[in-house]
Amino acid sequence: MVVLDQKKEPAISPILVIAITIFIDMTGFGMIIPLIPFLATSLDAGPSSIGILLASFSIMQFIFSPILGRLSDRMGRRPVLILSILTSIASFALFAVANSFPVLLLSRIVAGLATEGAVAQAYIADITTKEDRAKGLGRVGAARGIGFIVGPAIGAVLSPYGFWAPGALAVALGVINLLFVVISLPEPPTRREFRVEGSEVGFWKRIMEALTTPLTGSVFLIYFFITLAFSTIPVIVPLLVAEYFGFTAVEMSYIFIFIGLLQVAMQGFAIGKLTMRIGEEKLIVLGPLLTMVGIILMPMTDSIALFLLTTAMMSAGLGITNTAVPSFVSQRTPPEEQGGILGVMQSVGSIARIPGPLVGGLVSEFVGLAAPFYVSGLILLIPFLTGCRVFRACTLKGL
Repeated sequence: MVVLDQKKEPAISPILVIAITIFIDMTGFGMIIPLIPFLATSLDAGPSSIGILLASFSIMQFIFSPILGRLSDRMGRRPVLILSILTSIASFALFAVANSFPVLLLSRIVAGLATEGAVAQAYIADITTKEDRAKGLGRVGAARGIGFIVGPAIGAVLSPYGFWAPGALAVALGVINLLFVVISLPEPPTRREFRVEGSEVGFWKRIMEALTTPLTGSVFLIYFFITLAFSTIPVIVPLLVAEYFGFTAVEMSYIFIFIGLLQVAMQGFAIGKLTMRIGEEKLIVLGPLLTMVGIILMPMTDSIALFLLTTAMMSAGLGITNTAVPSFVSQRTPPEEQGGILGVMQSVGSIARIPGPLVGGLVSEFVGLAAPFYVSGLILLIPFLTGCRVFRACTLKGL
């Protein structure tokens, strides 16, 4: 249920505008991401250097996500979203002209300054009821999934012309996205009804309380470790499928399309029904479990069909967790602090992504391609067991 402005109803549903915005942004992102390992390799970079590329993005997200999220609480969602889109355009432009590893690294650093995801989630939290929040967040997640379907497909078509071609088109899409937001997206009506009061010291004190409170702190812990475990995988999967099945950049893009289809099905259609039927507390247990099983089995497969099955399990688990966790936290956060707390959540995910690619690259290089998958599987025991504790606590408290 969307909370509408009584004075003037927007021509387009704000949820639809946010979904389209995320779709366009993720289409550009999806065009680039599958190509980064291959472009880095063409620039004489090894697995460790690829890990540094991915970690640099996460370091910048860790620093700036809570800052920009809090800024959106004070200045508004719309201006910060516009700033984030401008930053993404700059990162795509740098990718398009990258002819050396330092320039490619700079493109990932600039990309990490953008925080569209946290601001979009905060916007959805502003305009939905608690009952519909998971459904609204799921639609945004589905838009991300569709972007990962369309983006890699376009990237696969354009990559034979050179890595600059997908980068140039991503810039063009970013400009279209910017104009669309400027024209179509109003500031959430609910945000015009209150001002953010209180000192920043008080806000960060409440953030620390949220991180150390047994229930919400445990959910942040789940998000940290599931992100840490998964962040080793993007470095290794392109290398794994290249060795096992002889995949090139084109076939790897198809894998991302497959993952995108699964995300659309899970977050766009299934998550709302699952939340209503079994509740977020059980989903917080189910998500890490599916992810863990999928990741552990992935390097054991000897056929493309089995590889796709394990990828499906991993993707479904991530889709569940990445929707249920923000919804769970958002419903326990005051309206005037949604941007800040969701920015902190994105920051928690970002700091988890810093060591993951580095560990994945180093373990793969010195132990073997299968080793990072088993390490990630062991790490996923932590969010699974923590999720069981959260479910038990919520059951005992009747939450």
